Order: sequence, then structure tokens, then C-alpha cells
Amino acid sequence: MQKFFAALVGLLLLTLPSRAQTAPLADSTRPKTYTYTEKMPVFPVLAPSDSAVPSNQRFLQFLQDSLRVLPQLARDGIRGRASFSFSINAQGRTENIKLVKGLRADADAEVLRSAHRLDRIQWQPGTQNGRPVSVSFTVPISFNINSKRSDQPLGDSLDTGPYQRQMAFPLSSWDSKRFQAPKGKGMIYGSCLQRLGGSSSFGSGEYVRLVNLTTHKSVSFSVKPPMKSRRENAFFYALPAGRYALHLYVYPDKIWGGFHMYFENLRKPIAPSSTEPLRQTRYQFTVENGKVHYVGTWNLANENQPEFLDEKFQLDPAIQTYFPQFNFKEAVMSLPH
Repeated sequence: MQKFFAALVGLLLLTLPSRAQTAPLADSTRPKTYTYTEKMPVFPVLAPSDSAVPSNQRFLQFLQDSLRVLPQLARDGIRGRASFSFSINAQGRTENIKLVKGLRADADAEVLRSAHRLDRIQWQPGTQNGRPVSVSFTVPISFNINSKRSDQPLGDSLDTGPYQRQMAFPLSSWDSKRFQAPKGKGMIYGSCLQRLGGSSSFGSGEYVRLVNLTTHKSVSFSVKPPMKSRRENAFFYALPAGRYALHLYVYPDKIWGGFHMYFENLRKPIAPSSTEPLRQTRYQFTVENGKVHYVGTWNLANENQPEFLDEKFQLDPAIQTYFPQFNFKEAVMSLPH
């Protein structure tokens, strides 16, 4: 199981305690610093395309974009966890960045270098009883890097290429009021049997990341909407035409829910190799311009054992109710293989 891109495993965003509490400072004349408030701080929108992205995901992208895989870390195949803490004061400024738990000197220095990029960020401060207050956070960052020594197996080109470092935000589901695909796109539909765990995970979404091998861009779409506890959910999306390879399955921790997401590679059951063509290591399907494609039931319930089943006759009547403008009986069969 791989969690995050080459350097990160399970970035736990804005860790919250089990219930609201305050942590008074030694000097009782100074304001209290909270670990949980009625309204938590909001990370700013740094690009117009991020306006619809939740605050936690914007924060995740900000850290991910800056954290580097140092040559010595890759060489040694570093594994383990470091963590840092920081506060967002009542003015929305980051302060008191500290290393809480170290891993080793070079990894710790990289974590702090990335963390100090927060010094220039203006947050929307958290509030308690209607007034701005200071809020503290702890962020664990785990490393799980495969050694680059000659005795270690290499991943395929989706592991070693740029896709690991590309942030791919979830697409919006297909709007039932539309009657045709946007220009240059086709549509896919199917269902997904997810990996659900403890009660904390029910409120979190689950996603599959794809790589368009024609355009070399990553896309991500939801296979379990947030706040839905159904084990299986249907999906219907418009995607740019091209050949797609399944890349990652993103799902929440049983205990921490959406605050701790796992990133599992969706590979065929053979040893990956950078010398093997992707058709040998990755499940793929094709999307044609202007057409509707049935991509099957994606059974992701078992770790590292994806299955792709043809259950079209069961899904078609249900999805036809929501999208009567499409003839699903004539959909192109495009199961990943």
C-alpha cells in the first residue's frame, strides 16, 4: 500500500482532539490557545481554480507542492514519521512552528522548511463565541520511500513519473440536466464497492485517480460521496477522450476518517517494473469522444485486489431513471483490463 506520492504517507491534516477543549498558556494574562473551536481556521484560496476545493485539501496541496524527495532520503529508502505543530493567531497569521517529533536530521529539516512556507499565509482565523481566537494544530508527516539501491524493485512509470506529484482534485458528477457531453469528452458510468471501516470513515469521500495516457494529465473522481454510508455507489462522469490507466485509490482511515487518507496503487497482480509496458502493470480503458461508456462494477473492498465486474444489466435500469436522455443499453463496454 502506498500512501500519498513518493515521499508522503498519510498526511494527517489539522489533527483534532476527541472533544472540544482549551489549552491555557502559562501566563494567565495572555489569550488562550484552542485546539478546537466552533469555527475552525480556513486556508485561503490561492488560485481561482481552488475556490470550490475544501480548506483541508487546499492546505494539503500547499504542503505537497513544496515537500521535496531529497536524494539521500530516496537513496536510503527512509521510512517513519515526523510531525510539527503550529498556531494560527486571532489575526490569521501562522506562528510558533515547531518540530514535535523528529525522524532524522535531513528529513526533519525538510519538514520544517516546508512548514515555514506557512509564515506568509493569511488564514481566516478561527472563532469561539463569535470572536477570533488562536488555534493550534499538529501535523504528522510520514515517509515511506522505496530505496533506489540496485537490490530494490522499481515501480512502473506511474510511480516514477510526474503523476505522483500532481494534485488531482475530484471532478463534479455528471449533471442530469445536461443532454450531451462537452466537446472533446466522453462519459463513463458504473459503480464502486468501497472499503468502508469504522464510523469515522462514513463522513469521508473516497476517490479513484486516473492518468490520461493520451494527454498525460491526472484526473480524480469520487466513488463514495461524503456523508454516505452505502457500501456501493454508482458514478457518472464526463472525461476528456483518451486512453486511461487506473492509478490510485484514495480512502480514509478507519479511526481518523478523512483526516488520514490512504493512497493505494491500483496495479495488476504482477511485480511492477519500469521496463514493463503499462498495459502489463495497470488496468486501462478507453473513452471515446461523445459516447457513453460502461466501465463496470469496481470492487475495491479488498486491499491490493481490485476486481472489475460486468453488472450492466443490474445498474442500467437504476441509472436510466436519473438520466433518461441517454440510451444506456447502447453504451460502449469499456471495462478496465
